[in-house]
Amino acid sequence: MIVNPSVQTMIPGRRAFRKNSFAGRRQMVTLPGGKLLWFGVAKASLVSFLFLFTVSAWSTYSVEQINNKVEQAEAIQSELVNSNILLRAQKAQLYSPEQVERLAGQNLALHFPDSGQYRKF
Repeated sequence: MIVNPSVQTMIPGRRAFRKNSFAGRRQMVTLPGGKLLWFGVAKASLVSFLFLFTVSAWSTYSVEQINNKVEQAEAIQSELVNSNILLRAQKAQLYSPEQVERLAGQNLALHFPDSGQYRKF
């Protein structure tokens, strides 16, 4: 190893650049609990993921259906409110004294008497 004190660097010797003889070998990793335990954990994880995905998709679909029903109910309620407003206006018009007097004159021939048609006793 060569040490250069001016820059304070170290240059490793040629031996450090050799290939490691263990580089081509595959090292085995042992899992705690054995293969069967981890296969069981993987299966349970997969089943729980599929279950959660299914529940999420179903709940999203249900929420969309409920939103559609609420929008339909709001549209019907809006139509009923408008119809109620028109019916109240029509009722007010029909019960107005001018309308009653006009319909009584047309249908029943009832009119208010003129000043010469009645006498006070």
